[in-house]
Amino acid sequence: MPRPREFDEHDVLDRAIDVFWRRGYDGTSVADLVDAVGVQRQSLYNVFTDKHGLFVAALARYRDHVADSLAPLAAPGIGLDALRAYMLDVLDRMHRYGVGGCLLVKAALGPEIAHADVLAVVRAGADAVRAAFARVLTAARETGQIAVSTDPAAAAGYLYAILHGLATLVRTGGDASHIAEDIDRALASLGITIKSRAAATTRGRRAR
Repeated sequence: MPRPREFDEHDVLDRAIDVFWRRGYDGTSVADLVDAVGVQRQSLYNVFTDKHGLFVAALARYRDHVADSLAPLAAPGIGLDALRAYMLDVLDRMHRYGVGGCLLVKAALGPEIAHADVLAVVRAGADAVRAAFARVLTAARETGQIAVSTDPAAAAGYLYAILHGLATLVRTGGDASHIAEDIDRALASLGITIKSRAAATTRGRRAR
């Protein structure tokens, strides 16, 4: 009979996320992880094999948190105002936590991305965000909030890049108080102006 685990795996992974997020993969030692999660090295190795295994598991846990954060964007009748609010909330949390950017993006820019298992988690997480953005944009196109010529997938990719570019801007000394204006400029460059959904829906019906 295998021995029962001596710790809550989700709690350990959430604590490991915080360490990797702040210090990066190369800047995090196993001793750092042991101190942060409160679990002995051998117990961690019994479950995750090594530091890399723990990192991949933590990254997958983070990806799941990202997926959970996207749930409001899947609600019926959601509009572009919700997409804008989501982007602002993500940037605000990164700024308050002092992490400088999404853990998935940080992993994508680090040497660990050379590992296929890391690459798979990073791509799955990024794809989920872009797909959620594209669904909102598709619905907005159908209700007349954006032009019918807009490609939702391309626009979603652009807004994803803007989101993480702004995170880098703030991290490198940019003025965080201008973030909302920067997002509005990015939306405007796509021909998007946040307006009431009721008015946009009325216009869309008239257009049809």
